[in-house]
Amino acid sequence: MTKVLFRTYGHPTHIVGGGQTDIEFPGVTVKDLLDQLVRTFGDPMRNILYPKDDKFSDMLYVLINGKNMTYLDGLSSRLQDGDVVAVLPMTAGG
Repeated sequence: MTKVLFRTYGHPTHIVGGGQTDIEFPGVTVKDLLDQLVRTFGDPMRNILYPKDDKFSDMLYVLINGKNMTYLDGLSSRLQDGDVVAVLPMTAGG
């Protein structure tokens, strides 16, 4: 089991019941964590993380200890106990 601090910003915050929570899950990858979030928080979380046929949303960033998972190994990025994982919506401005 891996235990991380999960932080969220924007829309998913109300699902988690605040901005952060400790999550313990089987496995070691970001995908394993996201699957646990869906098991824990149900369809509201699934609809945010996987809005189209179990494909991870392209409107969210996942940061692992401040580093975008895109520049690591994506959903296969490995997590360790104590990591801080944040999910936040993309923002744009002009």
